[in-house]
Amino acid sequence: MITLQKLLAGKCEKIGFGHMGPQLGWTEVFLAEYIGPLLIYPLFYFRIPYIYRRKYTLTSSPHPVVTLACICYSLHYFKRLIETIFVHRFSHGTMPLQSAVRNCIYYWGCAAWLAYYINHPLYTPPSYGNTQVNFALVMFVFCEVGNFSIHLALKNLQNGGSKSRKIPHPSKNPFTWLFFFVSCPNYTYEVGAWISLTIMTQTLPVAVFTVMGFVQMAVWAKEKHKTYNREFKNYPKLRMSIIPFIF
Repeated sequence: MITLQKLLAGKCEKIGFGHMGPQLGWTEVFLAEYIGPLLIYPLFYFRIPYIYRRKYTLTSSPHPVVTLACICYSLHYFKRLIETIFVHRFSHGTMPLQSAVRNCIYYWGCAAWLAYYINHPLYTPPSYGNTQVNFALVMFVFCEVGNFSIHLALKNLQNGGSKSRKIPHPSKNPFTWLFFFVSCPNYTYEVGAWISLTIMTQTLPVAVFTVMGFVQMAVWAKEKHKTYNREFKNYPKLRMSIIPFIF
């Protein structure tokens, strides 16, 4: 074992240590982020007191799409919780408590923002009725299954306890074939799921949230794509970051 005293013997070096404050593990961070929307959204769906006008308290929407949107939204975050607990493998890194709180405010605040408009008593269903809703539902299920499939594929890359990085490749699962075209198909499917909810509910707040999410995921995907290209000389040239053939 080499101590700092031996390492710096005879040298005039100085080492500074900074206190980063309270930290949370990644698992705790993600659980906190995702539990919030699961608890907040139903408050608006069931129209508890003091959210809308008194005459609408504890009433239900007459539009079936509102219930469907609540189910899809809840399933999305429930899936994220399951993945956090059983699928994702996190490093021993941590996030400062202050940053974790900021992330929670974003997720929880957006959950309230979207739920307020989707469950509003004056909400009107999509322009093309059941055709639009059913199309969006099929798209949503497709993207959610695709997103989960990619996360499983990424987990399987580390089977056997190996910590060496590997190039993710498509498998026999058709949902993983998106690896032929993009480096981060999990983000592609994620954006697709939110686009489907935008189509299903036809509300501006969901569209804005989708755009904000896409911008952030595009940044992450671009960085990961650069890392893959830097680490692997034989990395597939056809792949883009998040949108096939475009970006």
